[in-house]
Amino acid sequence: MTDKLILTDVDGVVLNWERHFHDYMREHGHWRDPSVPEGYWKELNYPRISGEETRQMVVHYNTSAWMMEVPAFRDAISGIARFKEAGWKFHAITAMGTDPYSKLARQYNLDWEFGEGLFQLTCTDMYDPDSKRSVLEQYEGTGMPWFEDKPSNANLGAELGLDVYLMNHPHNAEATLHNSVKRVNSWAEVCDSLIGAS
Repeated sequence: MTDKLILTDVDGVVLNWERHFHDYMREHGHWRDPSVPEGYWKELNYPRISGEETRQMVVHYNTSAWMMEVPAFRDAISGIARFKEAGWKFHAITAMGTDPYSKLARQYNLDWEFGEGLFQLTCTDMYDPDSKRSVLEQYEGTGMPWFEDKPSNANLGAELGLDVYLMNHPHNAEATLHNSVKRVNSWAEVCDSLIGAS
């Protein structure tokens, strides 16, 4: 196991799933209610259709060819390039579902955006709130960096002895975090912490 390994979530940290999902919904004739803040529960953003229909749209999106073209999140391209240049690799752990063809699409997306061979990918169940535990437990006590945007997964990493960074979003602004979790707004901040300021 390399010591230059970053454990990372994908959506909301590496790739901009949310923006791309809204594009997908518009393409299918559904318009987001702009008065509703962004959050994990997409059914709140689409009150004109049922919650069940929105959840089905999420499943369809996550198992469609759209997953091959999710754009990079914030400064992920430049930040990940800095880590790559410094010899780091990534284990991406994403709760996007376990469909094998969706995993291939996501791997293609990561390779296209950031370079082949940089990301090992593990996909977990999207509806199990604790689905990342069994993967993270493999790294328990290692102090490896863990980069997330979901507070419960960030806190889990902290409890397992990982070095946790939480990407700031409106949906996690009020979250109660383990005292070792570090909030960041960009990949540049994580680079400066782990590689050093340039």
